[in-house]
Amino acid sequence: MKKIYIPILLLVSQFYCYSQLNSINQSNTDELTIEVQEKGTIENDIYKCNLFDWEIEIPSGFTIIPEEKIKQLEDKGFEAMQENATEGKNIKRETNNLISFEKNKYNIFGVTYESLEGTKKLSLEEHKQFVSKLLQETYSGKGMKVDLVSSDLKLGEHNFYKIVIHLYHPKTNQLILTQEFYTTYINNHLFSANLNYMDENLGYVMSYNFIKSFK
Repeated sequence: MKKIYIPILLLVSQFYCYSQLNSINQSNTDELTIEVQEKGTIENDIYKCNLFDWEIEIPSGFTIIPEEKIKQLEDKGFEAMQENATEGKNIKRETNNLISFEKNKYNIFGVTYESLEGTKKLSLEEHKQFVSKLLQETYSGKGMKVDLVSSDLKLGEHNFYKIVIHLYHPKTNQLILTQEFYTTYINNHLFSANLNYMDENLGYVMSYNFIKSFK
């Protein structure tokens, strides 16, 4: 079995999950150690990442999400995924949050990364299929009605896959939440952006802001 890394943003709770299946043992390999303060800096409402050649503007009216709150949100989503997804028991959690900000608890943006050093990396298409199945099973297991659409796109020099999920009220069929996932590989790392929104206008702001960050 392969070692698979997946970023998940579940319901209005933000969490990131990575499966711990088979790994590849490598000797004489330097391990990358990253201190929290080295991830990036914020100046004039622009987050400048120190780990990747990337920066993003923090939209007006959005506030940075503290690490403690991210941890709390992770707990809820991780439990739901383990209970309802076929591969749920094979998933471990290991958060590496670069930057997260929110307008409120229903409109959230976050970016994570994970080193793939010493692992057997899936192709981007394989990764997309795995994550799509995991999301579909998790939400269905929670009694949610969902539709999911995946696509591929190029942002700057990087090939991404994108997953868009709409979640509906199980009784009224009313749209209650939209999620967008953008995932790629950068410098032997998994790099993912995750958006949750109830307000379509705020969703557009977050999506456009992320896409613009690679131009």
